[in-house]
Amino acid sequence: MIAHIVTGTPVINSLPLMCISLAEAALGGWLLRWVLNENDPLDGIVSWLSFFLVGVILVPLLGGLAAGYFSPYHHGDYALFVLQWFTSEALGILALTPVGLLWHHDAPNMLPTLRSWLELLLFIVLTLAICYFSLHYFPFPLILIILPLIIGAMRLPRFEAFWLFLVTTIALYSAQVSGWVKLDLPPNTQLGMQLHIPLLIILIPANTMAMVMNAFRTERSLIEQNETRFRNAMEYSVIGMALVSLDGLWLQVNKSLCRFLGYSAQQLHELSFQQITHPDDLNNDLTQRDDLLKGHIESYTLEKRYIRSDSKIVWALLAVSLVRDKRNAPLYFISQIEDITDVKESEMTHRRLMERITLANKAGGVGIWEWDIKTDILSWDQRMREIYAMPPDERVNYNYWLSRVLAEDRIVLLKNIRLAQSHNTPFLLEFRIRHDNGDIRHIRAYANMLKDDNNHVVRMIGVNLDMTSEVRLTNDLHEEKERLHIILDSIGDAVISVDSHLRVNFMNPVAESMTGWDLENTRGQHIDKILHISVGADGPQLPASIEKERQRPQDIIAIDSVLVLNNRRGQLFDIHYSSTPLRNLKGENVGAVLVIEDVSESRQLLQQLSYNASHDVLTGLPNRASFEKQLDNALMTARTEKHEHALVFIDLDRFKEINDTAGHVAGDALLLELGQLMQEKIRHYDCLARLGGDEFGLLLPNCSQANAHLLVQLIIQAINNYPFCWQDKLYHIGGSAGITMINQQNCHDKDVMLQADIACYNAKHNGRGRVLLFEKHQQIVEQSTHPSEVVNLL
Repeated sequence: MIAHIVTGTPVINSLPLMCISLAEAALGGWLLRWVLNENDPLDGIVSWLSFFLVGVILVPLLGGLAAGYFSPYHHGDYALFVLQWFTSEALGILALTPVGLLWHHDAPNMLPTLRSWLELLLFIVLTLAICYFSLHYFPFPLILIILPLIIGAMRLPRFEAFWLFLVTTIALYSAQVSGWVKLDLPPNTQLGMQLHIPLLIILIPANTMAMVMNAFRTERSLIEQNETRFRNAMEYSVIGMALVSLDGLWLQVNKSLCRFLGYSAQQLHELSFQQITHPDDLNNDLTQRDDLLKGHIESYTLEKRYIRSDSKIVWALLAVSLVRDKRNAPLYFISQIEDITDVKESEMTHRRLMERITLANKAGGVGIWEWDIKTDILSWDQRMREIYAMPPDERVNYNYWLSRVLAEDRIVLLKNIRLAQSHNTPFLLEFRIRHDNGDIRHIRAYANMLKDDNNHVVRMIGVNLDMTSEVRLTNDLHEEKERLHIILDSIGDAVISVDSHLRVNFMNPVAESMTGWDLENTRGQHIDKILHISVGADGPQLPASIEKERQRPQDIIAIDSVLVLNNRRGQLFDIHYSSTPLRNLKGENVGAVLVIEDVSESRQLLQQLSYNASHDVLTGLPNRASFEKQLDNALMTARTEKHEHALVFIDLDRFKEINDTAGHVAGDALLLELGQLMQEKIRHYDCLARLGGDEFGLLLPNCSQANAHLLVQLIIQAINNYPFCWQDKLYHIGGSAGITMINQQNCHDKDVMLQADIACYNAKHNGRGRVLLFEKHQQIVEQSTHPSEVVNLL
């Protein structure tokens, strides 16, 4: 419309042609949208050919045919009009449409930089200059004009190249129309043909070259991008990557592989993978490599061991693929090497743990079970079947298990299982089952709950342990313990059990009574706090420690050194005390049992018997046996230590008359009174004894002859002057005494006894009431004078 206005032709007459042009544009746009890629319309030479055939050939041709049919301007030359329409439309579409398509695609995202604009401007100036000189000074200007366009197509990006083509086309067209330059064509050639065909001849190869160069640049860019991506992926990969030659040499390695193997890249380039592969894994690797080279497999993966630079063995997951050329000849291997040392160590640890668990389960007789609650499927291992004595052909299920549980345990068992499921908590239960043969087994079950993502219990995994032997042993031990308690409660001795730290853990009732402590208050207390044992009633306290008891002789303790238990209430018990250490199977001390016997009555009886055996029943004085023991000690000290003692025999005078007149009771009373009288006259360490009848013996240790004579004289005088009154009648008695000295020269028991007896006999028969000292000549005289009496004495 603007062209018609400028040229002055009526617009109304050109409306059919404008409608045809609009229809042609709509048809071309629709066809191009259909045949070209919307995101990148000119993405290659094929797309450009599609654009050329549809937009430059088909659509202008259809438009020219339609315009020639409806146009009033062809003046009968229809073919020439169609040709002019076709060439003009083709030239316009070929010059302008690529810029529009690329502007729509590239311009918003890739606006040319200043350098690109300057380069494009320089090419436009040079191209127009070459066009000017070619049209004015060369006979074949089209050849020279096409050269800068081809160079621009090769040098510039396609968007800038198509701008160059558009500007050049407009410039040449304008110069030709304005007459500034003129092509040297035949005279009968139409103006349209003069302008359109040469420009088409120039644009078609230029456009083709631009698309070819764009395809080349795109392909090279993709190759570079792929190479960059591969290089970056290899170099910065967290796993080891390498290119390996066909003979096993390392061609290229990344940093991760160097860190993993402990070698630098230069060191690895000098090695082959065979040199650092563990010998046990090399054969498998080489076998699969050969299969890969032969084409039997496309790639392979294996776990293998490498030998690091520090000689440490590491595990790796190796993935190998082969790169071939276009003729399918092998070039090199691509290896991916992932460090799985920690995984292998974990697997080994896990495997060993599972082996231990399996062995422990077999050794401990533990059966493992799993119950899928949703599907109600129950799974048992072999040990579970053995525990329940399940036939091999029997299929396990929930009802079978429940039927084995005793009815009295079933309700409690199911209740606890439901509580564990509702609270998502583990459970530990004990129940009984019955085998087909009627055998009752005690089972301990433990289980954990497994939950899904919604925190619902979906599975239960647990174990069963046959506790029958332990339960029976526990019952037997309990019965034995009860029997022992009954026995300990029934015996008359006090029994106290302590641990290795001497803390009380058991006391029987007798021990509670004797110590004054009850078991509840003494449990855990040290034994020395409970037992207070002393040597004698007022003697030093002895510790009840087991170590002390071991050092103490366990023989029967002498009566004179009796052990006394002082209880909490102040009571005293004469005791016999012993302790027996308790040891475990290893011989280690785990405590002791203390047995305390109350010997108070028996010890009193023994003391009484001992007293009766050594004392006169009537007077309470030592008897002849006790006196002889004291005499033996005196004789020994005289021999060994040169001590001097005095031995005295005392005989009562007229004692027989009192027995005959007053009776034996009076005689016994007289003996008792005289014994007390003589006891008062002697020293506290002197020994006065009744030797029999009315005879008394007196031993005076460490006493000289003069002192002995004086002391005995006082005793005899007291006896002579003692008034004995019996039944209102007064009796007078007397006494005679004989003394012999015991010294180193006279220290034989038979001699001194005979000497004292002879001296007493002489005193009695020489006037009575007298004290005589033994002399050797006196012994001879008396023996000759009274031979019969001496013999009787002997």
